Amino acid sequence: MLRLTLLLAAAFSTTACASRIELPGSVLPPEQEAAAAVEGMGAPEPWRSVDATTAQITDAEGLAQLAEDFPDSASVRLRLLGNAYRDDRPDDVLQNWHWLMDRNYWLEHQTVVQLGAYLASKGEQYTGGVGDDLRIAHEATLDLPRESSELISVVPEAIRLPEAVLRDESNGRTLVTSIVCRGLFSQDDGAAWREVVIDDAGSLAGIALDEPRGLIWIGSGVVDQTPNPETAFRGIIAIDRITLEERRRVPAPDGVSISDIAVGPDGTVYGSDPVGGGVYSAALGDIAMQTFIAPGTFRSPQGIAVRPDNTALYISDYRYGLAQVMIRSRIAYRMRAAQPMLLDGVDGLRLRGNELIAVQNGLDPQRVTAFELGQGIGVIAANRTLEIANPDWTEPLGGSISGDSFYYIGTGQWDIYGEGGVVNEGASSRPAQIRRLQLVETPPE
Repeated sequence: MLRLTLLLAAAFSTTACASRIELPGSVLPPEQEAAAAVEGMGAPEPWRSVDATTAQITDAEGLAQLAEDFPDSASVRLRLLGNAYRDDRPDDVLQNWHWLMDRNYWLEHQTVVQLGAYLASKGEQYTGGVGDDLRIAHEATLDLPRESSELISVVPEAIRLPEAVLRDESNGRTLVTSIVCRGLFSQDDGAAWREVVIDDAGSLAGIALDEPRGLIWIGSGVVDQTPNPETAFRGIIAIDRITLEERRRVPAPDGVSISDIAVGPDGTVYGSDPVGGGVYSAALGDIAMQTFIAPGTFRSPQGIAVRPDNTALYISDYRYGLAQVMIRSRIAYRMRAAQPMLLDGVDGLRLRGNELIAVQNGLDPQRVTAFELGQGIGVIAANRTLEIANPDWTEPLGGSISGDSFYYIGTGQWDIYGEGGVVNEGASSRPAQIRRLQLVETPPE
């Protein structure tokens, strides 16, 4: 949810392994698993622990190792590209540029101009290649799917910095969390928005439905944009699915702010702290959240999804990619792509059937992607782009799945608000869009 900005411009400003098999990765029934098997993927690979110091790696050798450990990360590849530019290695500049383009990552126009001029200065052997790159990039953007979703509701401007949406089709209700208002807001079909009273809530972020127990869980914490942070509750809050009355709250450890959350089939709630780097959990009888994955494994854990068999979590690290964490052993494995694709930049993450639905607002262009799970631990067999570069977006944010549809906020407002929820100079608040994206293709009539 909370984004760590990927700044290529800054780069140019200066010249212990577990058992091989714990469980299948695919969630398909046994008779269909063979179809999802991916040959040649090998044994599961442990996740390399990352923290704030990992972002300080700038030497070519260290970045090359980082790229080997996270081979599907655009963030790491951008750092390699920046390093090659600073160290005046035109072959590596061109190679990394091609790598990004092959995975539908487009550099900003200013960066393209800067790289083009740099490579042109290195001789004719680079000029033609760059020209081809620019032509291919331009043609590809013309063919990008654009507006696949539909606008279903508008969140009023008074609900400041809406962060996540939950659609409950059973009662025709839409719920939205707010960072700056520190509140939860509800809209029944055809009715006006109203606030759901939650005393001393913090900035409310992730929201998830615990259908068997009739509860809706919400992550509550403190971020830079939180007004009066000293009064904010940190942890998770449960409200009744029907009455929207508070039923339970579970505090997080001191200093921890819960953002994205997910609920397991046994009722355990998992929450990520994208600033502190930890992942926390609360079982049905817990009076306080427990550390599930300590800070230092992930740099910025965000979206979480739980397998329906309650054996593993899927967790997104915003800079480095996706991980599969075994619930019993708490061992983290890196998700590996069987085809060229990008696994970083993931904000919201949901599991539907055998696909992880990911909001990748940390890539350019921004997109919503479905990752198909393959057989074995940590395997992504294929991906399909559900929506990309929608001109109505400012920043797509986390959402929820209801039936065959994904509901999400398409116009994020993190650029509007600063410290304490004050509107940034020159900015103005605006309404937010809730959009619906069909996850199943409808055959033509």
